[in-house]
Amino acid sequence: MRAGLLVCLVLLLALAGAAEPRRLTISEALSLCYERNPELAAARADTRQTRSAYHLAGVLPTGSFVAGATRGWGPAALSSFSALPRDEYLQFQQPFFPFGAMKKGQYVAWLNWKEAQAKLLFTKIQLMRQTKDAFYEVLASQQRLVILRANLDLARQIFESSEKETRQQRNRRLELLASRVQFNQVQQALVQAEGDLQSDRADLARVLGMDRGSDLLAVGSLDTEYIHPKLEELLLLGQSSPALMAVRQATASGYEQVKLASLQGNPTPSLIALYDFRLPSYIVGAQLTVPLDWGQIGYDVQSKERAAAALDERYRAAQLELNAEIQKAYAAFIAGGINSANYEEDVLQPQEEAVKLIQADYKAHKLDYDVVLLAQQQLEDIRVEYLSQQLIERLALNGLEEAVGAALEIITPAPREPDLSPEPDLEIPEAQTQ
Repeated sequence: MRAGLLVCLVLLLALAGAAEPRRLTISEALSLCYERNPELAAARADTRQTRSAYHLAGVLPTGSFVAGATRGWGPAALSSFSALPRDEYLQFQQPFFPFGAMKKGQYVAWLNWKEAQAKLLFTKIQLMRQTKDAFYEVLASQQRLVILRANLDLARQIFESSEKETRQQRNRRLELLASRVQFNQVQQALVQAEGDLQSDRADLARVLGMDRGSDLLAVGSLDTEYIHPKLEELLLLGQSSPALMAVRQATASGYEQVKLASLQGNPTPSLIALYDFRLPSYIVGAQLTVPLDWGQIGYDVQSKERAAAALDERYRAAQLELNAEIQKAYAAFIAGGINSANYEEDVLQPQEEAVKLIQADYKAHKLDYDVVLLAQQQLEDIRVEYLSQQLIERLALNGLEEAVGAALEIITPAPREPDLSPEPDLEIPEAQTQ
């Protein structure tokens, strides 16, 4: 009953993803992410906003035209520009920035723009890592399903073979129970793998800016192709990381804001022009406003100085953190690569060779079919574990790329899918008796 329920769950999950799959390579996934991800779109909008602020800092303050009219008699009427009880006039006013403040403000805005550009690049690096992680999680889940389905078929054959042997030899009841437990465990693992695949596809769809990803089919290989840099080269490359560049630009902007604040104490010029319509005449003048600082400008400069000092310390902290992240990511990647290579050489390949030898002995009628099935099942279990080792290496490489702030992997347009098909099943002879 329980086995039947598990089979129904597997069928339901399979039907849920029965839509026509959308095949996706890693290069296509990255292109979709850069095109549709809302977080990246928001970062682009922030960059455009700081660019507009930079252009705004390079223009004069808004001038104004004032049109006026006076009417009336008595001493109050003498306040008009022409000193007549009736007057109409037009006035123009143009303020300016304090001397030197306009150029300095534009430079500060330019640094803020460069900081936003660096943040945009770092957001892209982060999304590259998230896309790769999600893509290869989906790919590993797909390949894990292929292996588990093959393993389930082997477990079923072992169980059926044990049933036949039990009917012939009653003392083999324990082997039948063991094969049944193993069959049910593989079924449960298959159901869990189906659920994991749907979850991984949902994560990939989110990064790609899609509402759902149940029909996504990752196409590629978990094998890594990358340049083999040394740790010293990675640490040097990390100094150009967009994350560090953003902090560097923010620090430079902080120190320039100190200078900008001090310029607010400079005299501020302005122009004025007036034309009187009642007595046709005009006035053109200029004025210079000298601020009297009662402490506001001085304290503002002091505040900006302390903020700049804090930014400077944060920049040093960011350098230390970046170096530590690169070293940790590099160590994880090296360990993942060694473990993956060793597992393939020391575990997977010997088991594949052992299965071939067992199959040859079986064809020579030296072994029972149960031995062949068990060896194949062990091989499928080892393949699942090898997938996990490959995924660890892959995710470690993605983390190293994010820490360095640059792509290290060589991405081909259309990676070839690895051959994960199980060994061809041998035909079961009519009689399986010892």
